[in-house]
Amino acid sequence: MQVFGDVTVNLSASPSIEDTASLVRQPATDVYNNVIIPDLNDAIAVLSTEIVDGRASKLAAQGLLGKTYAAQGDYASAAPLLAAVVNATNVSLKDNFNEVFGAENEVGNSEIIYATQVSSSIVDEYSFGSDFWNWFVGDDSKSDLPVDADLVAAFDASDANGGGTDLRRAVTLSEDGTTAIKFPKEGGLGGEHDWIEIRLADVILLYAEALNENGSSADDVLALLDPIRSRAGLTSLVGTATTQAEVRKVILDERRLELAFEGQRWFDLVRTGAVDAEMGETISTNYHLFPIPISEILATDGVITQNPGY
Repeated sequence: MQVFGDVTVNLSASPSIEDTASLVRQPATDVYNNVIIPDLNDAIAVLSTEIVDGRASKLAAQGLLGKTYAAQGDYASAAPLLAAVVNATNVSLKDNFNEVFGAENEVGNSEIIYATQVSSSIVDEYSFGSDFWNWFVGDDSKSDLPVDADLVAAFDASDANGGGTDLRRAVTLSEDGTTAIKFPKEGGLGGEHDWIEIRLADVILLYAEALNENGSSADDVLALLDPIRSRAGLTSLVGTATTQAEVRKVILDERRLELAFEGQRWFDLVRTGAVDAEMGETISTNYHLFPIPISEILATDGVITQNPGY
């Protein structure tokens, strides 16, 4: 939904390519309201709050529904769901940022709410070796230097403005600042490194964003970031911003560094209306969505249509 916008919805137990009516893309608002939100509410009603590795929990469903509402700009509905996760007794931030990542830290990790598990028992069916891990970790295999210098500059600014050295940099970037190391490849598909879908720091930052958009005071909102910043070796941001717009920017910047290479940045920019500011030019909203793969259009004889602008 966030990537492509309007999508095909086929809820039949026996879907058929011949049923072309079911392939027509449905309006995003309808998919949210008729499929995604009811499904997550059903999950919240029946899932346990206990987090078992590899299984969805009530907290995962609450966090995902909170993120869903935030993506729609419905922060009033998002806030209580995110608060329920933030205030849960069985999740907590790890003391050290480097304890969040790495295959050795995955089992029983108090900060990870839900992760897609990866196992070395999965056989790589490609004799030449798969590029799965390159894309998985944000390491663009088409580029020798995939890390944008702007991210390095953002860490520099965090050091300068945070009263110390941002400890997240050493876990996120190689020493020369050119490649991402947060999710090590560990031998390609033979690796055991899980992909984190939702973790507590993400939810805390999004909860702060929701409270800010709902009109809470700047100091109350920024105080929520203190545990995350303290763990990073940085000072509190309370008192550094006063207006809603300033607090919004502070939270967006914090999410960029805390969640770098975790698949959040583009959606954060779109959700907060910051795409143009980040790109330094006016970008058509057509390009807030990705193009529909031509293979999908051809396979359905054009029933699935292309996004505007492509």
